Amino acid sequence: MPSARLVQNLQWLGHAGFLIRVAGKTVYIDPYRSPAGPSADLILITHDHFDHFSPDDVERLARKGTRVIAPARVTEQLRGAAVSIAPGESVELDALEVTAVAAYNTNKLNSDGQPFHPREAGGVGYLLRAGGERLYHSGDTDVIPEMDQAAGVDIALLPVSGTYVMTAAEAVEAARRIEPSLAIPMHWGTVIGSRADAEEFRDRAPVQVQIPERAKEDGEEIG
Repeated sequence: MPSARLVQNLQWLGHAGFLIRVAGKTVYIDPYRSPAGPSADLILITHDHFDHFSPDDVERLARKGTRVIAPARVTEQLRGAAVSIAPGESVELDALEVTAVAAYNTNKLNSDGQPFHPREAGGVGYLLRAGGERLYHSGDTDVIPEMDQAAGVDIALLPVSGTYVMTAAEAVEAARRIEPSLAIPMHWGTVIGSRADAEEFRDRAPVQVQIPERAKEDGEEIG
């Protein structure tokens, strides 16, 4: 079973965005059209596409002292305390360790036959570790060998919409590969994908699955 504390301190902001309260930090991952607060200690951005890197959301959630960690394609567009990270690199913030895990497409191609998320673009997912608890946000990716780094995590946040990321069926394979205590489907319900994708993943996954409800302005937690 996943850590109840970790689950209770996790909110889905819609699409691929999450708010996590961990190790005394308020951490946002890919906030996009998110509620206005609380303000962030740390903002993690997976890549530079508009539905993951929203400068307006970053500005709204940041305060003095907020740190932003993201691939170079994002940090070069930001001012202030932005730290560039690449796959395989880690950053420690007190009791919280953040490791970037590669995220890229292998079979999701645009009209020119190129991946929507090429490996060389440097997109990442994040592995968060604090007090023996681990959470994995895969970023926009297909099933790739690098996600083995997240094997056995407490919670895995996995995209299910297809087109630009894993389909629900492919996310089932990712869950089988990672074997998290709990998997939460993301990347649906806002830009692309539907609850039906999340339900297909839940019904077929070999692990426990929780379909999140979008956090409201009052900070409602996922249910």
